[in-house]
Amino acid sequence: MQASLKFCPNCGQPIGPDNDFCPNCGFDLRAARQQAQSTSQKEAANSQSSPATPSPAASATSATAERRRPPRSPRHWLLVTGIAVILILGIAYFAGATYYSQDRQVTELAEEMTSGDADDMAEVAVASDGTALHEDDLKPLAQLIKNRSDRSLLHSMIMAKSTSGPVQIVKAGHELLIFPKYKVKLGTADAVVKTNLKNATLTLNGTPAQAKAHDGQYIITGQLPGVYTLKLSGTHDCLTKDFTREVVIPLKGQASDLTLDAATASSSSATSSSSASSQNSHPDSNTHDDDSDDDYDDNGVTKTTRQYPSDPSKRNDNHSTSGIVGRWESGDRATFTFNSDGTYTATNNGTPSNGKWEVVYRDGNVFNIKFTKSDGGSTVEPFVLDDDDLIETNLKIKWERDD
Repeated sequence: MQASLKFCPNCGQPIGPDNDFCPNCGFDLRAARQQAQSTSQKEAANSQSSPATPSPAASATSATAERRRPPRSPRHWLLVTGIAVILILGIAYFAGATYYSQDRQVTELAEEMTSGDADDMAEVAVASDGTALHEDDLKPLAQLIKNRSDRSLLHSMIMAKSTSGPVQIVKAGHELLIFPKYKVKLGTADAVVKTNLKNATLTLNGTPAQAKAHDGQYIITGQLPGVYTLKLSGTHDCLTKDFTREVVIPLKGQASDLTLDAATASSSSATSSSSASSQNSHPDSNTHDDDSDDDYDDNGVTKTTRQYPSDPSKRNDNHSTSGIVGRWESGDRATFTFNSDGTYTATNNGTPSNGKWEVVYRDGNVFNIKFTKSDGGSTVEPFVLDDDDLIETNLKIKWERDD
């Protein structure tokens, strides 16, 4: 297609589309049309292959707009700071919750309570009413858990995280004002003492005991678990008589009733006249030296013929060996040694024997011991600790400690 020319490029007069020569001046219009067509084609090709280049003015306008972008608002920075603070607090809380978790605290409580140090125990224990306990309050418990089985029992009771019963885990304030703090709450139990002494007074570990008396029975209430030294003093047949006994308040259950018969008590005269009467009442008072007089009560009954509690079938959870361990002798021909590791050695008329022993029942100073011989045979014998002597009640044998 030829390029359209409306005017003659030579004279400027109008021309028609079919004119090859200008009707006015005769100029050859064919060459002009070919040149115009070639120029038009080149411009079209250039416009399709090259993007439009912004003018310098447009570039300057864009750069100025970029430089004039408005600064971020304070609200933006507050949002960023708030998110950072929340993250930090979240991490701190997670670390604190892990460190002060109940499981971790209970593990530490169990370690402190079974350490045997009454001062350390007092830092993590509270009484049944939530009040603080002191070192002296926990010395009996520290004595009790010297026994491995009691120590293991206390540890397992704490780790059970019970909220009821004699050993509980309770909340006692907060750590860092946020995390619950836990302590061990110890329950109490009663000790029952039965005696035929009149006007009895009782002390536990040197402190007067608050006891409810009824018909020869004294109930010592509200005692923490532990091993206590009971001293009881009263009168019987015009004589003042005294007992010193070990009382065990167990971690579980009630203490075994303690029966204190006046016949097994050490005595002193209530008055000088009753002392003289007592001395004259001994049928053999002139035939026994001062040492042998200790074997007679005020009725002339020897320790081996007294009526002690004696039932080898009894069993309980009190396995205390207090006052038993050591070497004993009966006369000149028999010795018996209770070793602390649960073994024994003995001689009788020069014949040695050995085996194992275990306390299977104990109520104060009355207890049953199971003996297992080296050949496998076993037997249970009842005993009584009477003052400084060990009485084998069924066999009527008195053993004296050989120091």
